[in-house]
Amino acid sequence: MPETRTSEIAIRVEQSRGVAGVLQSGSNVLERAGHWAGDTAQEFGSLLSALMGPAVFSAYALALWSLAANFGWTNTFMFATGPLSNWLVWLGIAVLVHLAASILRRHTK
Repeated sequence: MPETRTSEIAIRVEQSRGVAGVLQSGSNVLERAGHWAGDTAQEFGSLLSALMGPAVFSAYALALWSLAANFGWTNTFMFATGPLSNWLVWLGIAVLVHLAASILRRHTK
C-alpha cells in the first residue's frame, strides 16, 4: 500500500495595499489638487477684482462723456446712434461692473 504524505503549506497574509492603498493615495492627490485649485481661484479672483477698477472708471467716464454730448457740452460722442449712445446704458454698465468688482473683492479676502 502506498504511503500518503501530507504537506503543510504556510500562507503569509499581508494587508492588501491594492484598492485601499490606491484610494487613499488618490484621495490625498485630490485633496492637494483641491487646495491648489482653491488657492489659485482666490488669487485669480483678487487679480480680476483689481483689474476691474480701470474698467469701472472707464465706464463711468463714458457715461459722463455721453451725458455731456447730450447737453451739447462736447462736440460728439464716439457712439452717435444705437443703444451705446445713451448715457444711462453706460451708467448701468458702470454700476454693474462696480458691484461685481466689490462682490468679488469681498469674497477673495
